Amino acid sequence: MSDLKTRPVIHEEVDGLDESPVGVPSPHTASESAGDYVLPTVLPKRVAPLAVLSLVLAVVFPFAGVPLAYHVVRKLQHDGGRGVSVAQAAIVIGYLNILLIALVSVNIAVALLL
Repeated sequence: MSDLKTRPVIHEEVDGLDESPVGVPSPHTASESAGDYVLPTVLPKRVAPLAVLSLVLAVVFPFAGVPLAYHVVRKLQHDGGRGVSVAQAAIVIGYLNILLIALVSVNIAVALLL
């Protein structure tokens, strides 16, 4: 009567769909793919001590704090680390203190000459 042949139902076949594991790739585990990726470098959690020292020196003695802050900025940008913004703040504060010292010195000189 009909050319269609019925085949026996396999235990892996559900609703007419073959769910056998043949041809399905096995899922990767984390240990297998760990070698494919490079972990990012970890930045230190604390600020560089020279950056804090340059900030203190920029407030107290700006003529030493500004060059130290420039050195710290270059070092941290090259090697990485935290404290670049602290060193940049030391540069700004140091220059402002140098300007303040110059203005006060000029005012004192003018007051003594008059």
